[in-house]
Amino acid sequence: MNVTCNVIKDILPLYLENMLSDDSTEMVEKHLEHCQECKNYLEELKTFHQVPVDTNISPLLKIKSSIRKKNILTAILAMMIAIMLIVITIAFLTAPKYIPYSERSVTLNEAENGWILVKFENTVSGYDIDQYPTEDNSGYVYHITTWNNTWNKMIKKSKVNYTVLNPNGENVVSVYYYQADGSEDILMYGKDINQGGGIITLPRMFLSYYLLAAIVCTVVCGGVMIIWHRHKKVFRFTLMIFYLSVSYLLSHLIVKGFTTSSYSATRDFFAIVLVLIPMYVAFLTVLHLFRKYKAKNQ
Repeated sequence: MNVTCNVIKDILPLYLENMLSDDSTEMVEKHLEHCQECKNYLEELKTFHQVPVDTNISPLLKIKSSIRKKNILTAILAMMIAIMLIVITIAFLTAPKYIPYSERSVTLNEAENGWILVKFENTVSGYDIDQYPTEDNSGYVYHITTWNNTWNKMIKKSKVNYTVLNPNGENVVSVYYYQADGSEDILMYGKDINQGGGIITLPRMFLSYYLLAAIVCTVVCGGVMIIWHRHKKVFRFTLMIFYLSVSYLLSHLIVKGFTTSSYSATRDFFAIVLVLIPMYVAFLTVLHLFRKYKAKNQ
């Protein structure tokens, strides 16, 4: 039987791979003995070169780097949220509950060298002492308040604490206890500088100014972002300030609720800042992840 070159060419790849039967192999070899065209085709098949593999791995490295950055940002976000929850929990457990005056919780003693010693029992987790000179500069007036908290009540009792009102030998004219409920201060030591007229220690209000500034900043930044939403640099910078003011508002709400008055405003302000920091970082991390996701899907 006469076999055409087309048939031989079709089965030559199988011939090279030794995948033909003995009869077919014999047929191919007989044909090749007198067909130069098929011989040349066979040589071409033998000298066939594979397409070189691209060894440039820079795209893979970029993908790997992108995945690593995303994982790092996700880990940072999770850590910030965890820190924020921990801080909020601590703020709740250590939120002060002012203690009404009781001789059992606070006692005063005068030492031989003129020091006035203050003893706080273990029912007191914190205290605040204000000092100011009398009008005639004959000495100093002191106002003391104490507080307890959930942590101290339920988890870990405080130790008995002592402090000296006048470590530098100041003349102590009066010592009052203020109960942080709007009632008159109670004279604990010395003379009544108001001669029975009564003294009331008012809460400090400077947290309200910070809260008002944060509200104004939030509104202004919102307006700027609406007007300049097409200018990316302006929008992004304003958005960061917006998140900062929103973080302060939320932190104030967590620490102080809906009130702005405080009998220990400095401590409360630092507590607000402590909550603000992880919350702000969490906002920025979420914003960065959102931009990455948006850019990837465009």
